[in-house]
Amino acid sequence: MPAGKSIRQVARAGARLLPPEQRRRVRRTGGALLRRLPPPVAEEVRGVFGIRWGAHPAHARPADALGLAGGPARARPGSASLTGRGAAAVGADPEAAARLERALGLADTSRTERGGRAVGVVAAPDVRAALAAAGHRVVPLVPGTAGAVAERVEAVVVDVDGVDGPWAGALDAAGVALYLELRGAVSAAAARGVTVWVLSRGRHRHRLGALALLHAEDVIVVEAGADRTPLHFTEDPGDAPQGIADVLAACPEESA
Repeated sequence: MPAGKSIRQVARAGARLLPPEQRRRVRRTGGALLRRLPPPVAEEVRGVFGIRWGAHPAHARPADALGLAGGPARARPGSASLTGRGAAAVGADPEAAARLERALGLADTSRTERGGRAVGVVAAPDVRAALAAAGHRVVPLVPGTAGAVAERVEAVVVDVDGVDGPWAGALDAAGVALYLELRGAVSAAAARGVTVWVLSRGRHRHRLGALALLHAEDVIVVEAGADRTPLHFTEDPGDAPQGIADVLAACPEESA
């Protein structure tokens, strides 16, 4: 039998003979002594006695190189005073979107060869095509990873008439979870100083979620089909560069 294993068994057998209060006191005293030792020595002592101090971080575990397992469940505030299903609920995991994106593959948010910016979009096909034609890199924002992608792009565009497909229902009261995820992605981008454009057009702009987006304080609303106001009275609109706002304003008032 290895020496380390025999010492471990003797120590555990002796600890089981102690009264519970003395056992706890010995553990606390032993832990305090180990923390005072140099780390290499403490690791050797822990190895001999089979002591495990906490779990290794996800990035240090070869079986979870991408850190997909996450940490311990977070109790929702106030759950201690609840009963039933409410007591079992856990809080939102702020790293869930980043882990899912790592599992699926990171979206390319680099600039184009000509220097076009990476734009995170929730938009109809005509808006995406117009942005791509203007030289920008179009990066779709989709449920599950939108928050992680929004933290890396250089601009965000939300087309009210293009909140469809995987985002279908986000503008209705029944789709409040989807709306909150979209709103969270917008807030994450705006908190970094990234400009968030909301294109107001189409038959959906009077729905509940659309009104909330259009009246948000951290977005800039662009009306489809509206003439852009010159920045200075000497500016020739025909010579102005085609920025994102210009591309959005030139879009039709309703997607095809």
